[in-house]
Amino acid sequence: MNWQIINKKGNNKKIDVTDIGRLLDEKNLNIFSEIPGTSNATYGIAYHLKKYAGIDMSIPINCTLEHGLCFIGTVCQSEVSHHNSCILTISPFREKIITELTEHNPIVIGPYIAYVENYHSKEYIDKVRRKNGRTLLVMPSHSIQGMEAEYDIKYFIQEIEEAKQKFDTVIVCIYFEDLKKGFWKLYREKGYNIVSSGNTCNPYFLSRLKYIFSICDAVIANSVTTGLAYAMYMNKPIRLVQQSINYNMTSSNNVLELETESQIDNMYKFFGHKEFSLSIRQLEYANYIFGLNRVKSKEEMRKILLPLLRIGKWND
Repeated sequence: MNWQIINKKGNNKKIDVTDIGRLLDEKNLNIFSEIPGTSNATYGIAYHLKKYAGIDMSIPINCTLEHGLCFIGTVCQSEVSHHNSCILTISPFREKIITELTEHNPIVIGPYIAYVENYHSKEYIDKVRRKNGRTLLVMPSHSIQGMEAEYDIKYFIQEIEEAKQKFDTVIVCIYFEDLKKGFWKLYREKGYNIVSSGNTCNPYFLSRLKYIFSICDAVIANSVTTGLAYAMYMNKPIRLVQQSINYNMTSSNNVLELETESQIDNMYKFFGHKEFSLSIRQLEYANYIFGLNRVKSKEEMRKILLPLLRIGKWND
């Protein structure tokens, strides 16, 4: 990836995923204009898709990209309230929900991380893996803007302590909103290494996350999130700890809702075991819920995106 394009100040030194201070200071960096009010620029998703497809980076995509993977029958109102006919999504499960709740045409493209270049080279990754040894990645439930996640961190740490016995290193990936709130401090006191992908409104985000997955051997989480789809795509076994999570809304988040079976119970059924292994049944389920087998080639992605490019400035 051409980091010179991203950093307009000319300072190309990458912020390490362990550099909490600099990550906290990282500002929004939406370089290329996307549809106002959509999540297309979040995590740099549109940026990475256009770069992968080899198309003009300066032209917005005239459709909506779902921000991530929702495991219940809802669609964010903000993601379907624009003058476009398509919505790009991750999996067949989400395709079904979008079809039933909206008049938009869903296009399944699989986990977004498949289209992202790694933050570091293979040589650098190999060096870190040799240094850290067998590594367990912890992905705690996280807050977002307008919603704060609360859970018993000490209980989750007990589960991590049990799981880490076969690992040399534990790294905990803290989402940007929780990084700002200091929710990483108890994990650091326990001796775990803290990492983060940084500001969600920055094209570095998914590239850093791909690097974090690259240096781990297995993943433990206490909630169902898009990160599990990315872990599975990168062939990392998952252990899902069932724990009570309170989500406190701090601002309005309008959604369209459908009475349908939640996939959350199924996630615990398939990934709630204590062993770190990937089974055929998990992979078959992951194709439906995570869209693992729906990743597009460069040419396929180009054919999807080219008709969706919008020339000129936005009027709305």
